[in-house]
Amino acid sequence: MLVLFRPSPKSIVRAYLASRVYNGKPIENTRGQKFFFEETLDADAIDYSELYSEFRERFGGLDFLENPKLNEILEDEIFWASRFAARDRYQLVFRVLELIEKKGTKAYLSQESPEAKEMKDRVRRVTGEFRRARDFLSFTEDSANKAIIGRASFEHQVMDLILRHFARRKPGYAVVVLDDEHAHICLNNEILIESRDRFPSRKGRKDAKRFWLLLSDIKNLNSRKDPEFDSETLPDNYWKWVTEGTEVETASSVRTLDYYA
Repeated sequence: MLVLFRPSPKSIVRAYLASRVYNGKPIENTRGQKFFFEETLDADAIDYSELYSEFRERFGGLDFLENPKLNEILEDEIFWASRFAARDRYQLVFRVLELIEKKGTKAYLSQESPEAKEMKDRVRRVTGEFRRARDFLSFTEDSANKAIIGRASFEHQVMDLILRHFARRKPGYAVVVLDDEHAHICLNNEILIESRDRFPSRKGRKDAKRFWLLLSDIKNLNSRKDPEFDSETLPDNYWKWVTEGTEVETASSVRTLDYYA
């Protein structure tokens, strides 16, 4: 059985619980993907209370799910780790959840295993990239078309966070970040993607006004939505991560359950 989950911390944790209870394999539920020869179970469609009750009865529970402060900490860690640019990003999170099931959240926070250390390192690298872009990325303003335009490329999946961060700082304006191949755009709280060649990045281009007029049409806007950043599946705490990021930690910082007591 395949247990389908969305790229959000709560969905990932639900998938872990369901994979244990139903002896299934967790797999990301990407848009347009179909499974013809495998039985599937949507982790988000399962009643959480019943799922966790059965998990706790059979396996003893997960301590952070029964402690609101720890739950918030783990949700943050899972969110940032799942943004790391690696094929095994979700598998690593599931291995850390397995560690927590066996030894408790303290084993992760004190980085007792290679998996815990690797996940913490990934969190630092992703949040570091987010903070640098948030603090140092510069934009030029296209006041005629109510847009600000910057240039950057990112190693990890933080583009939507950066776009929405600056969209909140510049209300009423579209935010554009250009990389070598694409124009990434936040318009009306939607994350869009367009070919770099088709985007009128130079000031004064005669076709700029037409570009923005066409893009604002609902049909064109929907056709250019970036499938990696679906606004319909945003995690509950998404806007907190957009506005606050995460606290700065040194590479040597180690925290235990006693720290949060």
